[in-house]
Amino acid sequence: MKAVAKNFALVVASILVSLALFEIVLVLTGTYKELASQDLRLSPAIWERPRNAVERHRHPDLKVPIEIVYDDDGVRNHDRVSTSAKRNIVGFFGDSFTENRRIENRFTFVRLLDELAGGKFRMVNFGVDAYGVDQNYLRYLKYRHLDIHTVVYVLCENDLRNLYEAGITTLGADGKVKFLQPRANRTLRILGKFRTPYVAISAYHQARALIKKSLPGNRDYSDRLFRVADRFSAARKAQKKRLRDDFAESLVTDITGPSPSPQTLKLARTFKAVLAKWKADVTADGRRFLIVVLPRPDDRDVAGKLVGRDPSGVLYLSDFMGDYAAHRFKYDVHWHELGNLAAARVIRSSALFSTYFGEVDPAPLFQDRERAIAEYYRR
Repeated sequence: MKAVAKNFALVVASILVSLALFEIVLVLTGTYKELASQDLRLSPAIWERPRNAVERHRHPDLKVPIEIVYDDDGVRNHDRVSTSAKRNIVGFFGDSFTENRRIENRFTFVRLLDELAGGKFRMVNFGVDAYGVDQNYLRYLKYRHLDIHTVVYVLCENDLRNLYEAGITTLGADGKVKFLQPRANRTLRILGKFRTPYVAISAYHQARALIKKSLPGNRDYSDRLFRVADRFSAARKAQKKRLRDDFAESLVTDITGPSPSPQTLKLARTFKAVLAKWKADVTADGRRFLIVVLPRPDDRDVAGKLVGRDPSGVLYLSDFMGDYAAHRFKYDVHWHELGNLAAARVIRSSALFSTYFGEVDPAPLFQDRERAIAEYYRR
Protein backbone atom coordinates (compact mmCIF):
# COMPACT_ATOMS: atom_id res chain seq x y z
CA MET A 1 0.00 0.00 0.00
CA LYS A 2 2.85 2.35 0.83
CA ALA A 3 4.45 1.59 -2.52
CA VAL A 4 1.24 2.45 -4.33
CA ALA A 5 0.91 5.72 -2.44
CA LYS A 6 4.55 6.54 -3.15
CA ASN A 7 4.16 5.83 -6.86
CA PHE A 8 0.97 7.88 -7.00
CA ALA A 9 2.68 10.82 -5.30
CA LEU A 10 5.57 10.50 -7.75
CA VAL A 11 3.21 10.59 -10.72
CA VAL A 12 1.38 13.64 -9.36
CA ALA A 13 4.67 15.42 -8.66
CA SER A 14 5.91 14.63 -12.17
CA ILE A 15 2.74 16.04 -13.71
CA LEU A 16 2.97 19.22 -11.62
CA VAL A 17 6.64 19.71 -12.52
CA SER A 18 5.85 19.16 -16.21
CA LEU A 19 3.02 21.67 -16.08
CA ALA A 20 5.26 24.17 -14.30
CA LEU A 21 7.97 23.80 -16.95
CA PHE A 22 5.40 24.09 -19.72
CA GLU A 23 4.02 27.25 -18.11
CA ILE A 24 7.53 28.72 -17.96
CA VAL A 25 8.03 28.02 -21.68
CA LEU A 26 4.73 29.74 -22.48
CA VAL A 27 5.75 32.77 -20.40
CA LEU A 28 9.15 32.99 -22.09
CA THR A 29 7.63 32.75 -25.57
CA GLY A 30 4.87 35.24 -24.76
CA THR A 31 2.10 32.79 -25.69
CA TYR A 32 -1.36 33.90 -24.48
CA LYS A 33 0.20 36.94 -22.81
CA GLU A 34 -2.83 39.13 -23.55
CA LEU A 35 -5.32 36.67 -22.08
CA ALA A 36 -3.31 35.80 -18.97
CA SER A 37 -2.67 39.48 -18.18
CA GLN A 38 -6.37 40.27 -17.93
CA ASP A 39 -8.59 39.88 -14.92
CA LEU A 40 -10.94 37.05 -15.77
CA ARG A 41 -14.43 38.27 -14.99
CA LEU A 42 -17.77 36.90 -16.06
CA SER A 43 -19.63 39.04 -18.54
CA PRO A 44 -23.37 39.65 -18.12
CA ALA A 45 -23.56 38.97 -21.87
CA ILE A 46 -21.97 35.49 -21.30
CA TRP A 47 -18.74 36.19 -23.19
CA GLU A 48 -16.69 39.17 -24.34
CA ARG A 49 -13.81 39.81 -26.69
CA PRO A 50 -10.29 40.04 -25.18
CA ARG A 51 -8.45 43.34 -24.93
CA ASN A 52 -5.18 43.94 -26.81
CA ALA A 53 -5.40 40.62 -28.60
CA VAL A 54 -4.79 39.29 -32.09
CA GLU A 55 -6.81 36.35 -33.40
CA ARG A 56 -6.12 34.45 -36.61
CA HIS A 57 -8.72 32.67 -38.70
CA ARG A 58 -8.94 31.25 -42.21
CA HIS A 59 -10.95 32.57 -45.09
CA PRO A 60 -13.91 30.20 -45.69
CA ASP A 61 -13.31 29.94 -49.45
CA LEU A 62 -9.69 30.88 -50.08
CA LYS A 63 -8.29 29.33 -46.87
CA VAL A 64 -5.85 32.23 -46.50
CA PRO A 65 -5.12 33.59 -43.00
CA ILE A 66 -7.30 36.39 -41.60
CA GLU A 67 -5.93 38.53 -38.77
CA ILE A 68 -8.32 40.22 -36.36
CA VAL A 69 -7.08 42.86 -33.93
CA TYR A 70 -8.91 43.81 -30.73
CA ASP A 71 -7.86 47.08 -29.15
CA ASP A 72 -7.47 47.94 -25.46
CA ASP A 73 -11.24 48.36 -25.24
CA GLY A 74 -11.92 44.81 -26.48
CA VAL A 75 -13.35 46.07 -29.79
CA ARG A 76 -12.40 44.88 -33.26
CA ASN A 77 -10.35 47.75 -34.62
CA HIS A 78 -9.23 48.60 -38.15
CA ASP A 79 -6.78 51.36 -37.27
CA ARG A 80 -4.33 52.32 -34.52
CA VAL A 81 -6.70 54.66 -32.70
CA SER A 82 -8.27 53.09 -29.61
CA THR A 83 -12.05 53.08 -29.58
CA SER A 84 -12.07 55.11 -26.36
CA ALA A 85 -10.11 57.87 -28.11
CA LYS A 86 -12.55 58.20 -31.02
CA ARG A 87 -15.16 60.93 -31.21
CA ASN A 88 -18.63 61.02 -32.79
CA ILE A 89 -18.81 57.24 -32.90
CA VAL A 90 -21.41 55.50 -35.04
CA GLY A 91 -21.40 52.12 -33.33
CA PHE A 92 -22.56 49.00 -35.18
CA PHE A 93 -23.85 46.34 -32.79
CA GLY A 94 -24.69 42.89 -34.11
CA ASP A 95 -23.57 39.30 -34.50
CA SER A 96 -21.16 37.51 -36.84
CA PHE A 97 -22.32 39.48 -39.89
CA THR A 98 -21.24 42.65 -38.11
CA GLU A 99 -18.04 41.43 -36.49
CA ASN A 100 -16.98 39.90 -39.84
CA ARG A 101 -14.24 37.62 -38.53
CA ARG A 102 -14.10 35.80 -41.87
CA ILE A 103 -12.74 38.68 -43.95
CA GLU A 104 -9.93 41.20 -43.74
CA ASN A 105 -10.58 44.58 -42.15
CA ARG A 106 -10.19 46.49 -45.42
CA PHE A 107 -13.17 44.66 -46.90
CA THR A 108 -15.65 44.98 -44.01
CA PHE A 109 -18.62 47.29 -44.46
CA VAL A 110 -17.78 49.12 -41.21
CA ARG A 111 -14.26 49.95 -42.44
CA LEU A 112 -15.60 51.10 -45.80
CA LEU A 113 -18.14 53.38 -44.16
CA ASP A 114 -15.49 54.72 -41.80
CA GLU A 115 -13.32 55.73 -44.73
CA LEU A 116 -16.28 57.40 -46.43
CA ALA A 117 -17.11 59.40 -43.29
CA GLY A 118 -13.78 61.17 -43.66
CA GLY A 119 -13.03 61.43 -39.94
CA LYS A 120 -15.95 63.64 -38.92
CA PHE A 121 -17.71 60.52 -37.67
CA ARG A 122 -15.99 57.27 -36.69
CA MET A 123 -17.61 53.98 -37.62
CA VAL A 124 -16.86 51.36 -34.96
CA ASN A 125 -17.49 47.61 -35.09
CA PHE A 126 -18.95 46.47 -31.75
CA GLY A 127 -20.20 43.18 -33.21
CA VAL A 128 -19.67 39.81 -31.53
CA ASP A 129 -20.34 36.42 -33.08
CA ALA A 130 -23.65 34.85 -31.96
CA TYR A 131 -24.84 37.88 -29.98
CA GLY A 132 -28.61 38.42 -29.80
CA VAL A 133 -30.53 41.59 -29.04
CA ASP A 134 -30.10 41.29 -25.26
CA GLN A 135 -26.36 40.67 -25.48
CA ASN A 136 -25.97 43.60 -27.87
CA TYR A 137 -27.89 45.81 -25.45
CA LEU A 138 -25.64 44.75 -22.57
CA ARG A 139 -22.62 45.43 -24.75
CA TYR A 140 -23.93 48.93 -25.36
CA LEU A 141 -24.17 49.46 -21.60
CA LYS A 142 -20.52 48.42 -21.30
CA TYR A 143 -19.45 51.09 -23.79
CA ARG A 144 -22.06 53.65 -22.89
CA HIS A 145 -19.40 56.00 -21.51
CA LEU A 146 -17.76 56.42 -24.91
CA ASP A 147 -18.43 59.36 -27.24
CA ILE A 148 -21.16 57.55 -29.17
CA HIS A 149 -23.28 59.66 -31.51
CA THR A 150 -25.42 56.89 -33.03
CA VAL A 151 -26.20 53.27 -32.22
CA VAL A 152 -26.89 50.98 -35.18
CA TYR A 153 -28.39 47.59 -34.39
CA VAL A 154 -27.75 45.13 -37.24
CA LEU A 155 -30.68 42.74 -36.91
CA CYS A 156 -30.30 39.08 -37.91
CA GLU A 157 -33.07 36.49 -38.14
CA ASN A 158 -31.41 34.32 -35.49
CA ASP A 159 -31.35 37.12 -32.90
CA LEU A 160 -34.68 35.84 -31.60
CA ARG A 161 -33.18 32.36 -31.35
CA ASN A 162 -30.06 33.73 -29.62
CA LEU A 163 -32.31 35.42 -27.07
CA TYR A 164 -33.79 32.02 -26.24
CA GLU A 165 -30.52 30.06 -26.34
CA ALA A 166 -28.53 32.49 -24.19
CA GLY A 167 -31.20 32.28 -21.49
CA ILE A 168 -30.03 35.37 -19.62
CA THR A 169 -33.13 37.54 -20.13
CA THR A 170 -36.64 37.26 -18.76
CA LEU A 171 -39.76 39.40 -18.91
CA GLY A 172 -41.37 39.95 -15.51
CA ALA A 173 -45.09 40.04 -14.79
CA ASP A 174 -44.77 43.82 -14.70
CA GLY A 175 -43.48 43.82 -18.27
CA LYS A 176 -39.97 44.86 -17.24
CA VAL A 177 -36.87 43.17 -18.62
CA LYS A 178 -34.63 41.37 -16.16
CA PHE A 179 -31.10 40.07 -16.77
CA LEU A 180 -29.36 37.28 -14.91
CA GLN A 181 -26.32 38.35 -12.91
CA PRO A 182 -23.53 35.75 -13.27
CA ARG A 183 -21.41 34.99 -10.23
CA ALA A 184 -17.65 35.25 -10.43
CA ASN A 185 -15.75 32.01 -9.83
CA ARG A 186 -12.57 32.62 -7.84
CA THR A 187 -10.96 29.37 -9.00
CA LEU A 188 -11.47 30.25 -12.65
CA ARG A 189 -10.08 33.75 -12.08
CA ILE A 190 -6.93 32.24 -10.56
CA LEU A 191 -6.56 29.72 -13.37
CA GLY A 192 -7.00 32.54 -15.86
CA LYS A 193 -3.68 34.04 -14.74
CA PHE A 194 -1.82 31.00 -16.09
CA ARG A 195 -1.12 30.21 -19.76
CA THR A 196 -1.52 26.42 -19.69
CA PRO A 197 -5.33 26.42 -19.34
CA TYR A 198 -5.63 28.45 -22.55
CA VAL A 199 -3.56 25.83 -24.39
CA ALA A 200 -5.91 23.12 -23.11
CA ILE A 201 -9.01 25.10 -24.11
CA SER A 202 -7.60 25.80 -27.57
CA ALA A 203 -6.62 22.15 -28.09
CA TYR A 204 -10.07 21.01 -26.98
CA HIS A 205 -11.91 23.22 -29.47
CA GLN A 206 -9.49 22.44 -32.29
CA ALA A 207 -9.94 18.71 -31.68
CA ARG A 208 -13.70 19.14 -31.59
CA ALA A 209 -13.72 21.08 -34.84
CA LEU A 210 -11.43 18.53 -36.49
CA ILE A 211 -13.64 15.62 -35.48
CA LYS A 212 -16.81 17.40 -36.58
CA LYS A 213 -15.18 18.15 -39.92
CA SER A 214 -14.16 14.52 -40.36
CA LEU A 215 -17.67 13.33 -39.56
CA PRO A 216 -19.86 15.27 -41.99
CA GLY A 217 -23.53 14.80 -41.41
CA ASN A 218 -22.95 13.12 -38.05
CA ARG A 219 -23.02 16.08 -35.67
CA ASP A 220 -24.80 14.18 -32.89
CA TYR A 221 -22.11 11.51 -32.74
CA SER A 222 -19.26 14.02 -32.67
CA ASP A 223 -21.04 15.90 -29.87
CA ARG A 224 -21.29 12.71 -27.84
CA LEU A 225 -17.54 12.29 -28.03
CA PHE A 226 -17.14 15.50 -26.02
CA ARG A 227 -20.08 15.12 -23.66
CA VAL A 228 -17.91 14.12 -20.70
CA ALA A 229 -15.74 17.22 -21.10
CA ASP A 230 -18.81 19.42 -21.30
CA ARG A 231 -20.00 18.14 -17.93
CA PHE A 232 -17.22 20.07 -16.22
CA SER A 233 -19.29 23.20 -16.78
CA ALA A 234 -22.78 23.33 -15.31
CA ALA A 235 -23.44 26.61 -17.10
CA ARG A 236 -22.46 25.10 -20.42
CA LYS A 237 -24.72 22.12 -19.81
CA ALA A 238 -27.67 24.39 -19.06
CA GLN A 239 -27.05 26.46 -22.17
CA LYS A 240 -26.51 23.45 -24.43
CA LYS A 241 -29.97 22.16 -23.60
CA ARG A 242 -31.31 25.12 -25.55
CA LEU A 243 -28.96 24.78 -28.52
CA ARG A 244 -30.49 23.03 -31.51
CA ASP A 245 -33.53 21.88 -29.55
CA ASP A 246 -36.87 21.63 -31.37
CA PHE A 247 -38.11 25.03 -30.21
CA ALA A 248 -34.91 26.82 -31.27
CA GLU A 249 -34.99 25.13 -34.67
CA SER A 250 -38.63 26.07 -35.28
CA LEU A 251 -38.51 29.72 -34.19
CA VAL A 252 -38.06 31.36 -37.58
CA THR A 253 -40.79 29.29 -39.21
CA ASP A 254 -43.11 29.79 -36.24
CA ILE A 255 -42.72 33.56 -35.81
CA THR A 256 -43.21 34.17 -39.54
CA GLY A 257 -46.11 31.74 -39.83
CA PRO A 258 -49.84 32.46 -39.54
CA SER A 259 -50.26 31.14 -35.96
CA PRO A 260 -47.13 31.46 -33.77
CA SER A 261 -47.14 29.39 -30.59
CA PRO A 262 -47.68 31.07 -27.18
CA GLN A 263 -44.04 30.34 -26.29
CA THR A 264 -42.82 32.05 -29.47
CA LEU A 265 -45.10 35.04 -28.89
CA LYS A 266 -43.79 35.38 -25.33
CA LEU A 267 -40.21 35.33 -26.63
CA ALA A 268 -41.15 37.93 -29.23
CA ARG A 269 -42.57 40.16 -26.48
CA THR A 270 -39.31 39.80 -24.57
CA PHE A 271 -37.37 40.74 -27.72
CA LYS A 272 -39.49 43.84 -28.24
CA ALA A 273 -39.16 44.81 -24.57
CA VAL A 274 -35.36 44.56 -24.71
CA LEU A 275 -35.27 46.55 -27.95
CA ALA A 276 -37.56 49.22 -26.50
CA LYS A 277 -35.41 49.50 -23.37
CA TRP A 278 -32.25 49.73 -25.44
CA LYS A 279 -33.71 52.43 -27.67
CA ALA A 280 -35.04 54.34 -24.66
CA ASP A 281 -31.62 54.30 -23.00
CA VAL A 282 -29.92 55.45 -26.19
CA THR A 283 -32.45 58.25 -26.64
CA ALA A 284 -32.08 59.28 -22.98
CA ASP A 285 -28.34 59.53 -23.59
CA GLY A 286 -29.07 62.06 -26.34
CA ARG A 287 -28.13 59.66 -29.11
CA ARG A 288 -29.72 58.34 -32.27
CA PHE A 289 -30.89 54.71 -32.65
CA LEU A 290 -31.13 53.00 -36.04
CA ILE A 291 -31.77 49.44 -37.21
CA VAL A 292 -30.27 47.77 -40.26
CA VAL A 293 -31.86 44.45 -41.26
CA LEU A 294 -29.61 41.90 -42.95
CA PRO A 295 -30.44 41.06 -46.60
CA ARG A 296 -31.66 37.44 -46.46
CA PRO A 297 -35.37 36.60 -46.82
CA ASP A 298 -35.56 35.19 -43.28
CA ASP A 299 -33.97 38.38 -41.90
CA ARG A 300 -36.60 40.44 -43.70
CA ASP A 301 -39.51 38.26 -42.59
CA VAL A 302 -38.48 37.99 -38.92
CA ALA A 303 -37.73 41.72 -38.72
CA GLY A 304 -41.14 42.45 -40.23
CA LYS A 305 -42.73 40.72 -37.26
CA LEU A 306 -40.44 42.23 -34.62
CA VAL A 307 -39.67 45.81 -35.69
CA GLY A 308 -42.00 46.57 -38.58
CA ARG A 309 -41.38 48.91 -41.48
CA ASP A 310 -40.52 52.24 -39.91
CA PRO A 311 -38.76 54.26 -42.66
CA SER A 312 -37.54 56.79 -40.09
CA GLY A 313 -35.45 54.26 -38.23
CA VAL A 314 -35.21 50.90 -40.02
CA LEU A 315 -33.27 50.05 -43.19
CA TYR A 316 -33.98 46.73 -44.94
CA LEU A 317 -30.93 45.74 -47.00
CA SER A 318 -33.02 43.16 -48.85
CA ASP A 319 -34.90 46.00 -50.56
CA PHE A 320 -31.73 46.96 -52.43
CA MET A 321 -29.29 44.03 -52.53
CA GLY A 322 -31.35 41.49 -54.46
CA ASP A 323 -30.64 37.75 -54.32
CA TYR A 324 -28.45 37.02 -51.31
CA ALA A 325 -26.78 34.08 -53.08
CA ALA A 326 -24.62 36.60 -54.95
CA HIS A 327 -23.31 38.05 -51.70
CA ARG A 328 -22.28 35.01 -49.64
CA PHE A 329 -19.28 32.72 -49.39
CA LYS A 330 -19.34 29.43 -51.27
CA TYR A 331 -18.54 27.43 -48.13
CA ASP A 332 -20.10 29.65 -45.47
CA VAL A 333 -23.50 31.29 -45.01
CA HIS A 334 -22.05 34.72 -44.15
CA TRP A 335 -21.60 37.53 -46.64
CA HIS A 336 -18.25 37.75 -48.39
CA GLU A 337 -16.21 40.77 -49.49
CA LEU A 338 -18.54 41.76 -52.31
CA GLY A 339 -21.51 41.31 -49.99
CA ASN A 340 -19.96 43.75 -47.54
CA LEU A 341 -19.27 46.15 -50.40
CA ALA A 342 -22.89 45.96 -51.52
CA ALA A 343 -24.12 46.55 -47.95
CA ALA A 344 -21.81 49.55 -47.60
CA ARG A 345 -23.21 51.00 -50.84
CA VAL A 346 -26.78 50.67 -49.60
CA ILE A 347 -26.06 52.16 -46.18
CA ARG A 348 -24.04 55.00 -47.68
CA SER A 349 -26.85 55.94 -50.07
CA SER A 350 -29.65 55.62 -47.50
CA ALA A 351 -31.31 58.81 -46.31
CA LEU A 352 -31.09 57.44 -42.77
CA PHE A 353 -27.29 57.70 -42.91
CA SER A 354 -26.86 60.84 -45.02
CA THR A 355 -25.75 62.85 -41.95
CA TYR A 356 -22.50 60.93 -41.63
CA PHE A 357 -21.01 61.18 -45.12
CA GLY A 358 -21.57 64.68 -46.46
CA GLU A 359 -20.88 65.26 -50.15
CA VAL A 360 -17.88 62.95 -50.49
CA ASP A 361 -18.13 60.93 -53.72
CA PRO A 362 -18.06 57.23 -52.73
CA ALA A 363 -17.42 55.94 -56.26
CA PRO A 364 -13.57 56.04 -56.17
CA LEU A 365 -13.41 54.07 -52.92
CA PHE A 366 -15.91 51.48 -54.08
CA GLN A 367 -14.10 51.05 -57.40
CA ASP A 368 -10.78 50.68 -55.60
CA ARG A 369 -12.21 47.98 -53.33
CA GLU A 370 -13.75 46.13 -56.28
CA ARG A 371 -10.32 45.95 -57.91
CA ALA A 372 -8.71 44.91 -54.63
CA ILE A 373 -11.26 42.14 -54.13
CA ALA A 374 -10.73 40.84 -57.66
CA GLU A 375 -6.98 40.81 -57.09
CA TYR A 376 -7.44 39.15 -53.69
CA TYR A 377 -9.35 36.25 -55.25
CA ARG A 378 -6.84 35.84 -58.09
CA ARG A 379 -3.84 35.22 -55.87
